[in-house]
Amino acid sequence: RVYGVATFYNLFRFDPPGKHQVRVCRGTACHVNRSDEILRYLSEHLGIDVDETTADGEFTLQTVACMGACSLAPVVVVDDDTYGRMTPAEALQALGALELAEKGDGA
Repeated sequence: RVYGVATFYNLFRFDPPGKHQVRVCRGTACHVNRSDEILRYLSEHLGIDVDETTADGEFTLQTVACMGACSLAPVVVVDDDTYGRMTPAEALQALGALELAEKGDGA
């Protein structure tokens, strides 16, 4: 029973999430603005599928039904930063900027 409940709700995880959460909106406005291309691009770049974490524990890729920022579609959220009107390349740049910032901080 516990396993059934835990696997039903996506907020429960059996594995620790990555250091950085990457969420791609799948709402209607984002979908018609090709959020699926962004998701596929990030998945290929990171080498993981949705709800998986990279082997190094850095990134977890997730989807969200709606971010509530439809006027900015398509939307990608990396940790607490929201990026609107994204392209696949810009989404990847956001992850690259995050990695560069960490290196600059000595992390």
